[in-house]
Amino acid sequence: MGKRAKEAIMQHSIFNNLFEHWSALRGQSDVPNRCEIDPRVFADALENTFIFERIGKGDFRARLAGLRLCEMMGMEVRGQSAASFMLQAERGKIKKVLEQILIRPAIGELTLTGTDLAGARVKVNMILLPLRSDTGEINRIIGCISYPEAAFTPPLRFSIKDQKLTPLSALGNTREEIAVGFSEKIEPYRPRSFRAVAENRNPKPSPKKRGHLKLVHDDD
Repeated sequence: MGKRAKEAIMQHSIFNNLFEHWSALRGQSDVPNRCEIDPRVFADALENTFIFERIGKGDFRARLAGLRLCEMMGMEVRGQSAASFMLQAERGKIKKVLEQILIRPAIGELTLTGTDLAGARVKVNMILLPLRSDTGEINRIIGCISYPEAAFTPPLRFSIKDQKLTPLSALGNTREEIAVGFSEKIEPYRPRSFRAVAENRNPKPSPKKRGHLKLVHDDD
């Protein structure tokens, strides 16, 4: 991936709080557990956030998804295959990327080109971060996707324009080293309310700003 493309992904403000939260939970070198994720910490990105679960080799399903992703896909995406978000020719590529994020494990950074119903194209960025299940297996990915700046007619289907996988073993051991590129301090946008799907039934209590999220729990 070119330097400019990488910087465009790493400095996208919608990813900052999610990435820093994931990095803090990760600690020295481990992969965070899904149940540790507190969606209120990255409230500014909640509607752009999703979790994929690996059901079998190459089979990744959306366990939860924010409304922004549903808008782009033109439907409720929970339970849908991650490959279904892509153009037909790109589905094998995204399966390989998701497998490598879990196997290595690694951080995935993607630049995607979306094609809408009318054939118009838009660009979005995506970050993918590995997670452990409650049993300790690395089989989930929490991700965040930016929203297109240009107007589009859903559904969108994506192709991979650029990608970068960074093994966790190559990252620094401190939060400051891990967050290179994410270090710009940006005050998150705090809307009055959110409507999004959340998997964590018992997040850690938040000392500030309670009640500004409306969470719909996944009963699976």
